[in-house]
Amino acid sequence: MKRILLAALALVWVDWAGAQVAQAGGLSPAAEKEVAKPGVVVTDVLEVKANLEDVDYKKRTMTLKGLQGRAITLKVDKAVRNFEQLRKGDMILVDFVESIAIFMRNAKAPQSSAEARLVTVAPKGTKIGVLLAETYPLTAVVEFVDSKARQVTVKEPNGGLRIVPVDKSFKNIARFRKGEEVVLRVTEPIAIKAERRK
Repeated sequence: MKRILLAALALVWVDWAGAQVAQAGGLSPAAEKEVAKPGVVVTDVLEVKANLEDVDYKKRTMTLKGLQGRAITLKVDKAVRNFEQLRKGDMILVDFVESIAIFMRNAKAPQSSAEARLVTVAPKGTKIGVLLAETYPLTAVVEFVDSKARQVTVKEPNGGLRIVPVDKSFKNIARFRKGEEVVLRVTEPIAIKAERRK
């Protein structure tokens, strides 16, 4: 897999710059069949080397800290079989399904029935078929919309910038303008592979 700087990708947090990631190739045969169905979201799989800041074996979550001290919490899929062997403080290499916005609206607009709480995601470049992902609302201010790349750069309430990919099923992202407060419905990032590294 080709490695490039984390900051160069449409990533979960842009200020993780310095960590390295890799994007995977196409979909698995199982996922290819599922993608034909409505409501399936195709996401990239990213690879990052980071410090394991916290781990919750019962809830199957892990919190990673990047080179610049920014943290991200991932749900850990059952495909990660060695999860219980990972310890706080470990340097680990993780493949995770990238967060993606499935819906976006002006913050003053009423909530829509399209703001699903659970969606099916199909990770690119893995043998895993599809995963069930929870979504959560993200309220932020639009900084930049890249319609061609289907990405929105937003400023979060804490002042940090975040680049969010937008699923192809959501049309006309160009209607959102810089400075507009929006609510995005974003899928949770899911770890599908994790191993200890020195």
